[in-house]
Amino acid sequence: MANTEDKTRYKFNYLKKFYDETWDEKNHTLHVGLFKNEKDSLEKAYKNATDHLIKEISDIYPITKESSVLDIGCGTGRTLIDICNKNNCRGVGVDLSDEQIKDAKNHLTKLNKDKILKGLPKIKVKFIRASGGELDKIFDKDSLFTHIISQDAILLITNKQSLFDNIYRLLSPGGVLAIADFVSEAPANSQNEKKLIYNLVNWNERISFSIYERILKGLGLSIVKSERRDDDMIRTYNKLAQKIIKFDNNKDETYRNLKERYEKIVLSVKDKKMGWAFFFAQKPKKKVALIAGNKEKSIGRFLANYLHEKGYEIWIYGRSAKKVDKHCWHERKCDISNEKSIKRLLSEIKSLDLSLMLADGGNVHFSLENLSEDNIKQCVNAKLVGSILLNKNIVLKFQKQATPIKFIWFAGNTSKKPKDLITYSMINSGLASYIVELNRHYSDILEAYYLPTGLISPSTLGDEFIKLLSPEIAKMAQHPRVLAESLQEVIDGRVKPGMMAIKKDII
Repeated sequence: MANTEDKTRYKFNYLKKFYDETWDEKNHTLHVGLFKNEKDSLEKAYKNATDHLIKEISDIYPITKESSVLDIGCGTGRTLIDICNKNNCRGVGVDLSDEQIKDAKNHLTKLNKDKILKGLPKIKVKFIRASGGELDKIFDKDSLFTHIISQDAILLITNKQSLFDNIYRLLSPGGVLAIADFVSEAPANSQNEKKLIYNLVNWNERISFSIYERILKGLGLSIVKSERRDDDMIRTYNKLAQKIIKFDNNKDETYRNLKERYEKIVLSVKDKKMGWAFFFAQKPKKKVALIAGNKEKSIGRFLANYLHEKGYEIWIYGRSAKKVDKHCWHERKCDISNEKSIKRLLSEIKSLDLSLMLADGGNVHFSLENLSEDNIKQCVNAKLVGSILLNKNIVLKFQKQATPIKFIWFAGNTSKKPKDLITYSMINSGLASYIVELNRHYSDILEAYYLPTGLISPSTLGDEFIKLLSPEIAKMAQHPRVLAESLQEVIDGRVKPGMMAIKKDII
């Protein structure tokens, strides 16, 4: 651990009893307060600051029983305990000070004993004594937390590069970061002045308001809100300086030193050398793709792997699929011609950006007089009935989504077909007409695309078709990466919804 943090750890351990007496006797809070009006006490202001932080993150991404919260520089853990108690969610608090963590654990133990006596579930919080710059030594898995908070602690952390890298790594897609921290807008004019200011709050380096924003944006986070609260910082430390007078009994210089430090902090804030700010940022959600075709060599699985490598969360389905849940990869059994089956599938999907329609009726390569009733139903259900039922339920579920969902049908060319493919000719023409109507009536909810698809190999159906007819036609087949290239054009917005142009290399 860096020497600077050793000093900080010792300082906070030593000052713990003095802070408990002079800051917040009841909750042992140790962060700047937010004053809604002049009559607010320090205790009320501390609560206002915490309530403000919690409200803002909940507005961005609600805290529920499924949430997991990390508090960096948690101090005595009161904020984290309150969050997890009210929402029945999980939390982890990390702090550099042994004494602060000891206080947090003791308070949690007492609360949980009371809970057990009343037959209530325990508060699911864990406290760890560690540096915020060493989070990688504590958590080896990614995307562990839906919410990460920190109140007036990041300024104390030496290895900020590691801290911010781990914040991004540990935050789940869509998760929210909320920071309240000291900022320094103007550089100190001399080494002595710099030393004075940095010693006041144990700063190891200056971070201005704008630099804070650049750091968060540089990580890939989207800043939802940021705000300066310098006046609240001035009022907090003025009140602390006045409050501590009654503790100065000339027997311990610590009280007097704290009072002088608080007064100097007030002057530094007024001189714009120091300030206090909130930052609320969100990690972008992974884009979600729903894809038909779970068989090992299917085009759907090939495109699912392609999108997964691009960072998409994948939901792949088929009539014979077995349940699979890996990192951002889910496989489900679904009969697309059965509405109940579709609803079960969609009930698990929280948002949707892309849907790839690759359903096929199987081996129905017969002339009209040789088609059975089951052949016809199988093909029509998979391609037309399934498309309509899936679209209907997706429109109902995601109609309030901010951005339209891109739907791509991979289907044969609508041109003339051999006699034994008469059903495909009809169905492809029906799909093309259906896509026109979708774009005409539902463009605010979805964008529909028809991608003419020829003989693809390796693929489940393409290889079966080659085996059924002649190995010679394999020379005409194209690799599925040709479809991935066209898919990428849609994702990048390089083509308009509707019928896509037939590539020369698609037969």
